Amino acid sequence: MPFLVVERDQFVARFPASPADDLEQLEDQDFYVTLTGGPTYYATVMTLGAIDAALRRWAVTGEAAGGRYFFTTDLVITPRPGLTAMIDAIEGLVREGEIGGACQVIPDPT
Repeated sequence: MPFLVVERDQFVARFPASPADDLEQLEDQDFYVTLTGGPTYYATVMTLGAIDAALRRWAVTGEAAGGRYFFTTDLVITPRPGLTAMIDAIEGLVREGEIGGACQVIPDPT
């Protein structure tokens, strides 16, 4: 799958999403962020709706004790879906210096 690349002054974000996807409807997406002159981080961004959908699905499939819990590492939750909301969250994490606490450092995926 190709990466959708979003460049800003302080970082480059890579999303394994196709530009053909309806990017403003994405509710569950992995991303990589490489800080300018710094490390690369990985995380998943989800909306509360996406988490609720997973719990409801798991209640039927039996996963996660029948949807009784949800957990994941390196999770960023946004209040609304879409690439714009995801970039806003990444910009906030970088600006506030919190990206290292929210995301895992990985080798640069490029």
